[in-house]
Amino acid sequence: MLLDQSASIALLLGAIAALVVVILVVILVRARARAHRRLEASRESAAAATPAPYIVETSRWEQQVLDFALELRRADSRERVHQTIAEKLPPILGVDRIWIVVRFGDRRQTIASGDESNAAANPLIAAEGDWATFPIRVADQPVGVLGVSTSQQPLPARTRQMIGAIVPLLAETLHSQDLIAQLRELSSVDPLTGCATRQIGLQRLRAELTRAHRASRDLAVLLIDLDYFKSINDRFGHACGDAVLGSVGASLTHTLRVSDIRSRWGGEEFLVVLPETGVEQAKRVAVTLARRISEIATYCGSARVQVTASVGVSVSARDDEEPDALIARADTALYRAKADGRNCVRVLLSDSKSAPPAAVAAAAAGPIPFRERRDPNQGDRRERGEYGRRKTDVQENPRAGDKTARAPGEHA
Repeated sequence: MLLDQSASIALLLGAIAALVVVILVVILVRARARAHRRLEASRESAAAATPAPYIVETSRWEQQVLDFALELRRADSRERVHQTIAEKLPPILGVDRIWIVVRFGDRRQTIASGDESNAAANPLIAAEGDWATFPIRVADQPVGVLGVSTSQQPLPARTRQMIGAIVPLLAETLHSQDLIAQLRELSSVDPLTGCATRQIGLQRLRAELTRAHRASRDLAVLLIDLDYFKSINDRFGHACGDAVLGSVGASLTHTLRVSDIRSRWGGEEFLVVLPETGVEQAKRVAVTLARRISEIATYCGSARVQVTASVGVSVSARDDEEPDALIARADTALYRAKADGRNCVRVLLSDSKSAPPAAVAAAAAGPIPFRERRDPNQGDRRERGEYGRRKTDVQENPRAGDKTARAPGEHA
């Protein structure tokens, strides 16, 4: 009996011990779970108390820079690039104003946000507000500066990081646009005279004629032909003739306004377009150009060569929708100047009534110091239809069967 009681007590004690162990295990597990929850809660509180994670912010501004770069790539002209920079860059940087100036050789580009009419002014020199400046470099060479308005507040670190990524992009884009502009200029400018090519001159004349009609303004056209130019090539060679053409082109550049158009029309001929110019003013310009051309002295070896010019002038009419009729009148006036002895100015208006002839003061040194060497029995070289000649240069022989007949204005 006693043994049975002892066994029962032992079993009871074992069960109690097992229960205690289970309770302890449960308590330990729960304590560990509570500790883990407290740790997670403290981590979440710390994360909520700090700013947004840096990696998220970095991804955001890098995407902004990438979008800005794509917009610059889509810009198809320098003007569009400047507009994109002026409009998009300030919001990206979080500033009110930016100002950029770069110089490649003697070519300068200026970009300003806000008041575009004052873009050429330098706010850094004018001390307008507070600015932070950043150099713009191409191939480690400084070419310009980026100015960012600070509004009397230091720039945040994020803005400086963005500027560090954007400045090389600006340098590459502006440099590429400058190279493209150079290539376009080379394709539109005659390298010998510095004047526009015939095609570009005609395009600009057409645009100016449209603008003149819209504004009810006059537009004058001058056709200039160098007298006896073949004699220079015959006697001194084409290199000397090229030097004379270069000097004439430089004289046109220095004499005319910036708004005037000058182009090499072909050979030794030049087309000059004078916007907002009436007949009297056009005559004065023509006389001035002819006089200054006659005063040009070109030295070919020991020879001092001078040349004169004949000028034909016409002024646009309301029915001149295309430049062909206007150029044809100036061309006819030019041939009249040739027929009247050269080195003079003649004017032909749209009503087929010529204006009074404009006299050209003779240059002190006179014409070229030799007579023309052309064979009087040789046909006019303009009848060959060479490149750059006008269609009106080829004329019907006025006397059929007479091989010595010459075009109007040709002198033996």
